[in-house]
Amino acid sequence: MTEQARGVLFVDVDGTLVGRNGVHARVWPALAQARAAGWRVAICTGRPGRGLALGYAQQADPEGWHVFESGAAVLSGAGAVKHADVLAPSLVQTVTRLGRDHADVEAYSPEGRYFALNDTQAMRDHAALLGVPVCVGELAPDQPVVRVQWVVQKTEWPRLQPLAESIEGITVHVGESPKMPEHCFVALVAAGASKARGAQVVLDHFGVRAEDAAMIGDNLNDLPILELVGRAFVMEDGAAGARALAD
Repeated sequence: MTEQARGVLFVDVDGTLVGRNGVHARVWPALAQARAAGWRVAICTGRPGRGLALGYAQQADPEGWHVFESGAAVLSGAGAVKHADVLAPSLVQTVTRLGRDHADVEAYSPEGRYFALNDTQAMRDHAALLGVPVCVGELAPDQPVVRVQWVVQKTEWPRLQPLAESIEGITVHVGESPKMPEHCFVALVAAGASKARGAQVVLDHFGVRAEDAAMIGDNLNDLPILELVGRAFVMEDGAAGARALAD
């Protein structure tokens, strides 16, 4: 039976919920007020559904559904996978091969397992940011993957962007984190996977129309969901493209 809610408030993590100094203390009481008013709160992030991000989801709405992996996975507050856009193994091999000479390459399973091709300082920093243990080495061929990610120096991304966007069957989402300001995180997911598609799974579950939902975000990978929902809120220091959609 579909659970009813007054609305769904989607909240991005890096640059929105989490700033350079972590999560502000006033955030959790405010989200609790939203839940008390009949709203569901859904974390909507590029991070995997484990570690710190799952902890944020459990604190925001332990009985809710939450969007992870740039929209390629929807998990319950307990971490159970409700929806996943799994990449074909041939695509995983392609994006890994193309990225390994230019970036640190990561991969993520639907339930939030985290793999890194090489042990580098960037990978160690990212694992600490995520709060998720990393498995270093070649990915097992039978391991289901919802996202391959290139961790790239910001100065290198303009040169690599045409390469990423030339891969058929892939959607590219680019995110940033104030915790690693010198890098950008290039999420390569199945074609059509986005925070908006993940959010629609959550909206359908709760029987909420998109016009009765809201999103708080800051970056370009938030654009699809900012365009989907009825109310769009963007951080003052967010990307210009995101600020242009803000209500």
